[in-house]
Amino acid sequence: MKVTATIVFVYGLLIILGGIIGYVKGGSHFSVISGSLFGIALLVCAYLISKKHLVAQYVALGLTFLLDGIFTYRFAKTLSFFPAGFLSLISLAILIVIALKIRRTLKLS
Repeated sequence: MKVTATIVFVYGLLIILGGIIGYVKGGSHFSVISGSLFGIALLVCAYLISKKHLVAQYVALGLTFLLDGIFTYRFAKTLSFFPAGFLSLISLAILIVIALKIRRTLKLS
């Protein structure tokens, strides 16, 4: 659980940082608000995952899936690898890690 919690925690920080950078570089209020909300939600999920709450893994999976969809859409629209394509790939990797962790957890029970 600690590895998954750490990965989700770092991902949450990355999302918050991305929102702040979006605001500083482009003046996007939407970026800082959505980045903060999603990032804080992921940080809470990371904490709960570290406390062995299975529901938090599902919530983190859902949030990551939603963020991956948003980033993939933005990448397809702009064809600019950074930041949308990069964050889409990172989100996909996080999505796979969380899904495998849930699968492993369910196999053990």
